[in-house]
Amino acid sequence: MDVGVAAVTAAVDALLAAEVWRCTDAGVREAVVALERQAARLDAVRLRLLAAADERSVGRTGGAPSTADWLVGATTTRAEHARKRVDLAVALDTTLTATGTALAAGDVTGDQAGVIATTMTRVHPDVDAATRTDAEAFLLEQAQHLDPRRLAHVGRHLTARLDPGPHDDLARTEARQIRQRAVRCTQTDDGTWLISGVLDPTGGATLTAALEPRAAPAPATDGTPDLRSHARRLADALVTLADAHLAGHTGSSTSRPRLLVTVPLATLTDPATPGAAPGHLPGGAPVSGQQTQLLSCDAEVVPVLVDHDGTPLDVGRTVYSFPDRVRTAIRHRDQTCSWTGCTRPAQWADIHHLLPWSKGGATSERNGTCLCGFHHRLVHAQGWRGELRGTQVVWHPPDQTDPHVPPPPWAPRLDTLVGRWRARASSWSRSRPACGPV
Repeated sequence: MDVGVAAVTAAVDALLAAEVWRCTDAGVREAVVALERQAARLDAVRLRLLAAADERSVGRTGGAPSTADWLVGATTTRAEHARKRVDLAVALDTTLTATGTALAAGDVTGDQAGVIATTMTRVHPDVDAATRTDAEAFLLEQAQHLDPRRLAHVGRHLTARLDPGPHDDLARTEARQIRQRAVRCTQTDDGTWLISGVLDPTGGATLTAALEPRAAPAPATDGTPDLRSHARRLADALVTLADAHLAGHTGSSTSRPRLLVTVPLATLTDPATPGAAPGHLPGGAPVSGQQTQLLSCDAEVVPVLVDHDGTPLDVGRTVYSFPDRVRTAIRHRDQTCSWTGCTRPAQWADIHHLLPWSKGGATSERNGTCLCGFHHRLVHAQGWRGELRGTQVVWHPPDQTDPHVPPPPWAPRLDTLVGRWRARASSWSRSRPACGPV
């Protein structure tokens, strides 16, 4: 082990002494990606040693009551992070060995491994071992395409689906999160106000639905771009919302913001089925059937997809501008700017014709997509071409190099996993002996 540590130290010294200014742009890009992979592998070594330290209780020789306390004192790791790292190290060494192997290979990052471990601790305890193995493999597959934040989002859907009851665990989590709501407004010595707090997913989505339309960039009448940051625009929107409420101007029923909650048809017809897909808020946070019912008691029904009797989502070439219902459908489908990796919200994105209207493109849901201002200008300036594949947009560069391909959809893979779990659970239930008098 000492020889290995010395070799790593020498390698890092050599990299620090390298003259980065001599590297080409391509060399810098390749080096950054390669070192990120090696950093993940080094993290695997650190966690493996930390698991050994916990197994041997090395901290007790120095008087520390736990490995986490010893880690804080020995390495100045933050106390709130130390316990998580010890728990992760032990999990990778015992129950999540597949994730430990992927980390050692550099196929996932330490942050992604932490998300997988947290997700697996939230899987219902009644879920069988084979399904747990499937769930870990599913998360590792998604980690090849998703950053930790989006991987955690998928993990929340996974734990909601692997619930033997009708989203019972999700409903309990929602109730706990509502109890933990807190907002603090503190005035500082110079008269400004500091606002901080925590909201549950539904409460946060409701606030966002009210603020984001008012926080969209607002260019001046002469076309000058809005130079305010997103944080500044949200602050201005919050003050505007408060001013309107105090003045009694809450807006008409046709213009006020709406909170869209998507509920699968199968869930509406049989919400008590174990493994039924939950509804989800804008941004994708899952909501239980109970919460969906609560929201539907006092909410407008906003049709996102309409049939042949409603307003069509394809108006052909009769108009250039996208009608409101078509815009709503496109924003609901894309959720964010459709440029790969961009997370700017769809509420204040432009709607772009994938095939230009001037070249015969229709004004329709299938020919429209959300683009934030930056990427909308980039597409037009450089000639990028968008293509809708299923429900995701792939962007092709003008020089015909590799396109920006979005990660593959995870929902069908999750459906398959849940289907196998249901089959196993049904088989196990049929094999149990019937209870009766002895």
